[in-house]
Amino acid sequence: MDQPRLQAAQLQRGHPLVWTAVLRQRVGIEGVVVTAVSAQPVHRASFRNRVTRYLLALDGYTDSITFIGKRTTLREVYFYQNLSDQLPGVAPGCHFQHEAEDGKRGWVILDDVPDQIPPQKWAAADLEILAGTLADLHAGFWNREEMLTAEGLPWFIGGRQYAWEELKAEHPVYFAEGPGAILSEHAVERSGNLAPTLLKAANGLAVMRALNGWPGILGETHLTIAADLLDDPVPMLEPLRRLPPTLLHGAAHPYHWRTTLFDDMRLLDWQQTSIGPGVFDLVNFLEQFPVLYADDGRTQMILRPEWPVSEETIIDNYMLALSQRLGSDFDGRALRQALPAARCLQILTNWFVFFAGWFDDMPDLYTWQRVNRMSAAELQGTRFAPIAQYRPYLTAVFQRFLKAYRSL
Repeated sequence: MDQPRLQAAQLQRGHPLVWTAVLRQRVGIEGVVVTAVSAQPVHRASFRNRVTRYLLALDGYTDSITFIGKRTTLREVYFYQNLSDQLPGVAPGCHFQHEAEDGKRGWVILDDVPDQIPPQKWAAADLEILAGTLADLHAGFWNREEMLTAEGLPWFIGGRQYAWEELKAEHPVYFAEGPGAILSEHAVERSGNLAPTLLKAANGLAVMRALNGWPGILGETHLTIAADLLDDPVPMLEPLRRLPPTLLHGAAHPYHWRTTLFDDMRLLDWQQTSIGPGVFDLVNFLEQFPVLYADDGRTQMILRPEWPVSEETIIDNYMLALSQRLGSDFDGRALRQALPAARCLQILTNWFVFFAGWFDDMPDLYTWQRVNRMSAAELQGTRFAPIAQYRPYLTAVFQRFLKAYRSL
């Protein structure tokens, strides 16, 4: 076993001597001695991979210190190897990175960032800080596509050029229900790296059409809009392509942020980072901001009863912070014009992709339509009860989808 792989395995198993070496060499704590290591799994809805909190007992100290160990993608490993040091006020500190032998996965050790103010308790001042932190991220890599490409990051929209037959060969399962009739060859040619995602969205659209939509939420108008964008995505993609590229987090929703009592924020989970328009991160955050989760962070979804500030105020704070950091390099008009495009793309690639897999075990058309005409009280106690909690949120989502499409 090679040394980096051996070291990663020993760290995961909690060997005190190896953790001592990491603290001395990587963290810079001289003379420290780790006497014991314990591990606790961290469960949270936003974590896709295995995350572990390591508690380190130190010789001569009564309190333990903690770090996070995380299995992750190579994109996140490369981010922490090459880019995170340029974002000291945004990304958590990383003290160890390891690339797995298969060349597809990796493992990192990160600072355990306290989550002292969860999204449920954010105030207007917290959102102002968040908007400024997101602007710091984007401004730091504004128009630096050559450097980001050299670090191995993929393009969000551009990059690889797919041919129709190539896409069909790579993802045959998504052609089983005929989404190829929805997604055009023109769309495949113009969407670059997004082509597989749009193919999944087309499959989700096919599923929802087979169910005659979602009563009261997703009607024929919405389905027609989605089909139109999948047939010709250029009006949606071009406003985003015209923006200066930057480092795109890719999933900057509220549950990937950590807020402390000292007005400090960190953005976690860089697994989907790429090169793209920063406005997509902003819209991704806004679209998921209304959603809160139960204390266990896993299943029960509720809607935020009220926003501390309006969506427009969050956008204004972000744009003001970006303008202050970029000066004459910032084109606020172009960014505002791209907001509807980013929203259409976010909803299309998030929810229609979700629908592609969500209804694998759904009932027949008659039952689906009948269930969705039942009230929340009537659904209570049935296996369809979770549907009720999605209704208000998704009704608003697809109202915004319609409005954004008409603004393209």
